Amino acid sequence: MRTPEAARVAIPMVLSRATAQGPPGAVLYMLLDAARDPLIYEWLSTLGDKVESRSLYQGDLGTSLAHVSPYLLQLRNADDEGWRFAVAGYGRNWGVFLVANADFAEVRRHLRKFNIVYREDKTPLVFRFYDPRVLRRFLPTCIVGELQRFFGPVDAFLAEDEEGTSLIRFTLRGGELLQTRLPAGV
Repeated sequence: MRTPEAARVAIPMVLSRATAQGPPGAVLYMLLDAARDPLIYEWLSTLGDKVESRSLYQGDLGTSLAHVSPYLLQLRNADDEGWRFAVAGYGRNWGVFLVANADFAEVRRHLRKFNIVYREDKTPLVFRFYDPRVLRRFLPTCIVGELQRFFGPVDAFLAEDEEGTSLIRFTLRGGELLQTRLPAGV
C-alpha cells in the first residue's frame, strides 16, 4: 500500500523521470509556498547561493511578505540542497513542481504574471496557483487559450494528489490538457 511517507522517499526518482519526459534540456523547478510552514522560509534563509531561488514577489511587497511568499527554486542533481524541500514537503502541500526548457529568469517572469487575479468587480485577489490543492482544481476548468497562456514556457506542472501518494503531471498537447498519474512509493 502506498503511503505519503513511502512517496516522500521515492519523490526524487519520480521527479527525475518526469523531467526526463520533458523536452531535451528540460529543467526541474519547485514553486514553494512559504506560507504553508515557517520551516520553509527558515530553510530558504540558510541556502545562500547553493540553490537558485527567488520569491515571485518583489519590491516593498516582496520584502514585507518574504516569510510567506511563493519561491521558485531550480532543482538540479539529487545532491542539490533544494531537494530537501521536495522530500520534506511532499504530502504536505508545500508547493508544485514544473518542468521547463527555459532559464530561471524566464520561468520566474512568466509565473509572476499570475500572482494577482481580479474578480468581476475588479477586486484584486492573490492567486495561490502554487498550492497543489488549487492547481489540481484550476487547470481542468481552463479553456484552451487560458491553458496556453498559463503554461507559457512550462512543459509540465506536477502536483501531489489528494492522498499524497502520486504526482499528477499536467501537460498541454494540441490545446488539450493531459493528466497523468505518476505513482510514488510502494
